[in-house]
Amino acid sequence: MEIEGSVALVTGASRGIGRAFARALLSRGAARVYAGVRRPEDFHEPGVEPLLLDVTNHQHIEAAAARACDASIVINNAGIIAGPELLHGSLDGARREMEVNYLAPWALSRAFAPVLAANGGGVLVNMLSAASWRANIRLPGYAASKAAEWSLTNALRIGLRGAGNRGRRGPRGLRGHRCHQGI
Repeated sequence: MEIEGSVALVTGASRGIGRAFARALLSRGAARVYAGVRRPEDFHEPGVEPLLLDVTNHQHIEAAAARACDASIVINNAGIIAGPELLHGSLDGARREMEVNYLAPWALSRAFAPVLAANGGGVLVNMLSAASWRANIRLPGYAASKAAEWSLTNALRIGLRGAGNRGRRGPRGLRGHRCHQGI
């Protein structure tokens, strides 16, 4: 995927890895980078265009797909760790993890698949975690949500083939990448 001249959307771009993705895309020549953030008024990153996007809000997702209709790269990066330990605490945090870490990337992928196809194909990236592959008694909800997202990513890779997107693997090279070799 050629980044130079591309248009990208990065969710969870207000800090951390999301902000680093936005900066890296700009430094590699992206023509436009949309930063999906919950509080655009508080986001100040030179060259990056803030876009109101709570990834759990369907109206925000639809509005983002309409506004970023020129996107050729979508990075599903937003994520949380909020759940309880294995045998203690309310399951509300684990439900929130599933909503943000699994269902939101699915909803965003559905909304942006036609955008990427209309723009001649593109790249859809789901930010995963090594937690997908390891049992974790301190963060079982997070690990389960990332394992679900891993499975979703594989389903998207298969399902987007021939859905108006270019290439054998869906939008120009949709594939999972191992970031943590040996785990």
